[in-house]
Amino acid sequence: MTLRWRLTLYSALVSSVIVLLSALLIFFSLRTSLLRGLDASLREAATIAATQLGGDEGAQISPESASDRVQSKLPGSTVLLVFNKAGVRVDEVGVPRVRTPLVPGYVTLSRERIYTLRLPQGGWVQASRSVAETNGTLTRAVRVLLFGLPPLLLFGVVAGYLLADRSLRPVDAVARLAASIATSGHYQQRVPLSPGQDEMARLTLTVNAMLERLASTIDREKAFALAAAHELRTPLSVLKGSADLSLERPRTPEQYVRTLETVQASSAEMLHITESLLALARTNSELERLPTDLAGVITQAVAGQLAFASSQGMHLHLNPDVVMVDADAALLELAVSNLIRNSLTYGFRGGEVWVRSAADGPSALIEVSDDGPGLSDDDLGRVVQPFQRGHRQQVIRGAGLGLALVNAIAEQHGGTFTLDRRPGGGLTTELRFPSVRQERRDRPSTRTAGKQATVPK
Repeated sequence: MTLRWRLTLYSALVSSVIVLLSALLIFFSLRTSLLRGLDASLREAATIAATQLGGDEGAQISPESASDRVQSKLPGSTVLLVFNKAGVRVDEVGVPRVRTPLVPGYVTLSRERIYTLRLPQGGWVQASRSVAETNGTLTRAVRVLLFGLPPLLLFGVVAGYLLADRSLRPVDAVARLAASIATSGHYQQRVPLSPGQDEMARLTLTVNAMLERLASTIDREKAFALAAAHELRTPLSVLKGSADLSLERPRTPEQYVRTLETVQASSAEMLHITESLLALARTNSELERLPTDLAGVITQAVAGQLAFASSQGMHLHLNPDVVMVDADAALLELAVSNLIRNSLTYGFRGGEVWVRSAADGPSALIEVSDDGPGLSDDDLGRVVQPFQRGHRQQVIRGAGLGLALVNAIAEQHGGTFTLDRRPGGGLTTELRFPSVRQERRDRPSTRTAGKQATVPK
């Protein structure tokens, strides 16, 4: 059974219960109202009789004119009986159909409603009226309800189905789109937006947003694969060309050594690209996060780059503040090492690089700055993508994966990675994470140069 029919049957069942309960409520309300009206008319008739007809012990039957006056004031076929103190009937209006003891209050006997009123002087007045009229009204009401309920229920079923069909059309559109994408692979298709602001409208918006995100991811992965193939093609071409050239004819040992050096350099470049691609791919996996001190992370990263800084003739400045975050320490060290390496590679020879960790409000901050040439506005937003480098960096060999890896690690930890031009020249990069707790302890800035530097532990 389809969801439409299930919803229709559920709504029909609920509607039936509501309608039946409403019919019962109407019936009993009408019955109570009619009985109250009948009782009120009997009480009114008894009161009129008490004031118009005789009721004392020695009274005789009232004149015909008095009975006529009372009869004209009585509603319907009401019968009145007047008794003296001894219980002897002394007056009457109409023909009594039943006899009942003189007990104050209401009683129903043989389809007759009777009201007995005790008079102040000791006599009695009984007013009676048939309940046939009341029962007839109730019977007509029941007949109307019985004949009116089926059409109402049928109308409810039809209306429920139409409403369910209208409500589920966006769901059908989503299902058809998913089936079409699964069959054709054309993920550029989108669901027609449902009008309004209801749940179905939000469903279509959410599905389209999801498809946009998936399409963006697929396009980015395609571009990534093409760029990776292009980057790997160059060292592979060098390897093949060197091997082909060496095999054309016998070479001297020195020529073979030069060829092997070329092969070694190209292999090292390919290995670096492959390792960067593997690290970038691992950023999509789940992390085992532990409380990590950012001061220790940047200290280890700086220590690992001292030799390269010495070869570049550049100086590293370390300013670690203790800030705790939930993170993978090895990945954070890899990200910071890439930032430092990037500053050392593309900075001016003999320049400066500053590395610090700090607590910045509710966030934990790692900042790497240099006094190098920096990046243009266009390059700032582009270099965080894989295989993208700044215009000046094009003249230096590199895969363009370092900053993309840093950005992926930041996102994997729920943080952000930003680049900006440093006041006075150079580049400032920031890694910002949610902090666990702040045990801030300021340490003096330490200037380190080459292998002779002492790195604070």
